[in-house]
Amino acid sequence: MKFEKTNENTIKVWVTNKDLQERHVNLLDLMENQDDVEQFFYQILEEVDVDHEFQNNDLVSFQVLPAHDGFEMIISKDDRLVSQLTEANVNFASEESKEKFTKMKQKQQSSDVFDADHLTRVVPIRFASFEELLSGIQAAQRQLRIHGVKLATALYKREDQYYLVLRYQLLPDNVDPTWDEIKTQLDAIDDQLSLFYEFGELSPMRSEQLEQSAQPIIAQQAVKTLTHYFN
Repeated sequence: MKFEKTNENTIKVWVTNKDLQERHVNLLDLMENQDDVEQFFYQILEEVDVDHEFQNNDLVSFQVLPAHDGFEMIISKDDRLVSQLTEANVNFASEESKEKFTKMKQKQQSSDVFDADHLTRVVPIRFASFEELLSGIQAAQRQLRIHGVKLATALYKREDQYYLVLRYQLLPDNVDPTWDEIKTQLDAIDDQLSLFYEFGELSPMRSEQLEQSAQPIIAQQAVKTLTHYFN
């Protein structure tokens, strides 16, 4: 198992499938039990924290990124790790891992929020005018239905701009979906969003901020309602 201390607050670990086999660990079985996951992470920490600088820190956190042959783990004493890491102080195992990390960092800093625990994703899109809102909905019509994904929509207005909030609920076919299954659905959502983004842009405000400061126009089934009246 390879690891590297990238700075005083961070250890980067590469865990391969061979490493898991040597430890008699089945990752899918492991993920079913939160206590086992935590124990496994701290076992890795004990192996790589040769200077014992992390093990006694109550604020230690773990970031896990899927890789081609296992996964990458970033162990930090700072819970603001993702927003602080830059390409300058992280050596990525592959371009694929680098791309995944970049996307994760961008998502955590933006209003596009994916909740892995509840398999939900909320994306607010800002349109400069009502006409562009309708054009965006019309463009996305052919991809509004995504297999295994339930979509709820709401419309808000703030300072003469329109905000369409898209709430996706992932409903995988399997009770215990793999990352590949989840990623397939997230990729399909990205394809749909790209059509909306032809006429709008990701809102700088999160959905909860819009609920507090913007004027609600259509609280439920906004896309269906607008399509019915303006198609």
